[in-house]
Amino acid sequence: MSHLSLMGSVIAGRYEVIQEIGRGALGMVYLAKQRMVERPVAVKVLFEAVTANSDSFLRFQREAQALSALNHPNIVVIFDFGLSEQGFPFLVMDYIRGANLRDLIADTGRMNADRAVPIFVQIASALAHAHARDILHRDLKPDNVVLTRVDGGGEQVKLIDFGLAKRLDEGRSGMKKLTMEGQVLGTPAYMSPEQIMGGKLDGRSDIYSMGCLMFHTLTGALPICGTNEIDTMQKHITTEPMDFDKAAPDAVISQGLRKVIQKCLKKHASDRQQTMTDLVKELEWYV
Repeated sequence: MSHLSLMGSVIAGRYEVIQEIGRGALGMVYLAKQRMVERPVAVKVLFEAVTANSDSFLRFQREAQALSALNHPNIVVIFDFGLSEQGFPFLVMDYIRGANLRDLIADTGRMNADRAVPIFVQIASALAHAHARDILHRDLKPDNVVLTRVDGGGEQVKLIDFGLAKRLDEGRSGMKKLTMEGQVLGTPAYMSPEQIMGGKLDGRSDIYSMGCLMFHTLTGALPICGTNEIDTMQKHITTEPMDFDKAAPDAVISQGLRKVIQKCLKKHASDRQQTMTDLVKELEWYV
């Protein structure tokens, strides 16, 4: 059964597929209606039918388990996980009405610090919550940050797509290891040097990605960008980030905030903020 035929179908007898709303490396995301309660939900479905012990299924299951372990106002809520009748793994999440940060940056060129820093605090708080439960995101980028409006007109972050999430205790307790040593997973423009080199990761890798995201949001430019993905990865290992004034000469970014972001972007994890909670505290000075 192809994904084209999922339109209008009902997954697991409960989720009536309405339209495609996203597409990623591993699968599709559909807007669906949950029968009985008539609730709109987002359903993520793997591209291929798989067996229940394949790596693709186990990685998808790990995303479900990671999200199920998290309970934070800035992280998308998961409701259900399973295999459809046709063998497609599916993951059912809260349907978030809003715009992702990537599109906002593309539309406006860059975001001013007054608006951006409260968003950064929410993202970092969500990641601090995940790290406290031994879960790394590993694919932090503007695409995975959705902004919604809340009562009073403020903006609330929802962090989505934990498809590359990794448990720090993976490999212990009989858990099947899904990431081979030296395997590179993620988006090159936001990947830490140690992630690119296939090294052992901890929360400081997400801190580097957070630095890339913050720089991009405030300037409209990537801090490090090569001519292609391989060149970009090499530059993350060897090249210093672009200067703020070169990236966005007209942007008003305080020296203190620049230093916080530059610290996130240090090549060696030991030179960055050591925990995401530390980063939250540093960012709160500039809200």
